[in-house]
Amino acid sequence: MTVAKPPLDTQAAAPPLLVVRPRAERVARLAKMARPKLVARANEFFKTCDGSDATFNGYTETHSRFILAVRPTGRSSESFGISFVTCLYLAGPTFWSNAQLRCKAVEDSDGALLYEIADQAVGFTVRCDTIVVPAYGLTFAHEWSRQLAG
Repeated sequence: MTVAKPPLDTQAAAPPLLVVRPRAERVARLAKMARPKLVARANEFFKTCDGSDATFNGYTETHSRFILAVRPTGRSSESFGISFVTCLYLAGPTFWSNAQLRCKAVEDSDGALLYEIADQAVGFTVRCDTIVVPAYGLTFAHEWSRQLAG
């Protein structure tokens, strides 16, 4: 005597007790939560540069690093560099006065999270993974980018 098994669609599967998302998905979710804080901190710094002169200082192809020299006006302080690391997009003038740099978070066509720093008044835009200001000991880096790569 053979006992027939019920069709698969009538067998109820128990719901999973724990859903484990792939690592990349977990990191991306954390990134979206951390992004507003990092952008706000970067914009606090950029506001201190308002009114400065900005100059193209250099580009290193091997690291895709663009350096913008900033010279505050009306102050006795010297110019300093802002490095944009893993620079994926760059457009705009090579020198301008009265800089008004602002930062926002964007995603590229592959879904990678990037900083976009722009001065809308002059058409300057740079998109990068990390912003470094050595003179002030500042680094704004998407930690999740390193986690996704590693």
